[in-house]
Amino acid sequence: MVYGHAEEIVYSSGSTKNEMLSQLLWDMKPLFYCGALLDFGRTNPMEKWGFFSAVSFKAGIPAKSGKMEDRDWQSTANTALTNYSSHDNETREFFWLEGTAGVSIPVKSLFALRAYAGVSYMRFSFTGWNGSLRYASGSGGDFGSIDDAEEIAIFGRVINYSQDWLLLAPGVSAEFRFLTFFSGELFFQISPLIWCADLDEHLLVMKEFRDYTRWGLFLEPRARLAFNPGERLSLSLDFAYRYITGSRGEVYQRPLTGGAYAHAGEAGTGLSMMDTGFMVKIHF
Repeated sequence: MVYGHAEEIVYSSGSTKNEMLSQLLWDMKPLFYCGALLDFGRTNPMEKWGFFSAVSFKAGIPAKSGKMEDRDWQSTANTALTNYSSHDNETREFFWLEGTAGVSIPVKSLFALRAYAGVSYMRFSFTGWNGSLRYASGSGGDFGSIDDAEEIAIFGRVINYSQDWLLLAPGVSAEFRFLTFFSGELFFQISPLIWCADLDEHLLVMKEFRDYTRWGLFLEPRARLAFNPGERLSLSLDFAYRYITGSRGEVYQRPLTGGAYAHAGEAGTGLSMMDTGFMVKIHF
C-alpha cells in the first residue's frame, strides 16, 4: 500500500499577498495495490561483479482514499486563508512503471554495492465528491476572516484531477546477508530530472486547467528485508518514501465545455508518500 498525497499549486503572480494563490491536496490514505517485478542479475552478487536490470509494474485498486482539500489565498492585504473546501477523495487510477539497470560490485564479501540509473512513470487520477466549503466574505482583494464564514454542504461530483509523472534518477544500493537465511538492502535515489503534466477539472465553476511542470527535487530512500529459505525462493518486505517538491511550470485555462487554452500563470506539482509491500520472489 501507499500512504500520502499528491499536490497541485497555483502561484500568485504578485496580485495577492501570499506566495501561493491555490493549493490542492489529494489523499492516498491509504491506497492498496498489486504488482509484479522481473529482474536479471547474478544469483549471488557477493561472488563476482556483474550487470543487473529490473522492471516493475504496480496497479492500484480504485477506492475511496481519504480527503481532497482545496485552499485559496486571494487577499491583497494579508496572507490569511480566504477559501477552503474539503471533499471525499476517490482514487480512480494508480499506475506505476519503473525500470533500472546498473552494475553490482562485491566489497570483500561483506556486501554488494550497486550503482544504477532508473526511469519511473506514474499516473494518478482522482475525483472529489460531496463535502463542504467555506468562503470568506469580501471582494476585490479585501476579505473578512474565514472563521466567520458559513459552512456550505456540497453534494455530488465536484472536481477531477490527474497527474502523469516521468522521472529519471541515478541511484545506489548496498545488499548484505546475515544469519544464513536473511538479507537486507538499502537504496537511495535523488534527481532534479522531473516532468509532470496534470489536468484539473473544476465542475462547479466549469473550468479546466492544464499544468506542465519540470525540474525540482526527487528523492527516495528505500529498504528491503528478505527471508531466503532456499536458492529458488525469497520472501521480502519493502519500505520506501517517495518525495517530489519544487517542480514548477506553466498553467493554461479554458472553459470545461472546450475552446482555446489561455496562459493563466505559474503552477507547481508535488508528491509525498510512504510505500510498503510484501513480495514473493522466485529465482530461475
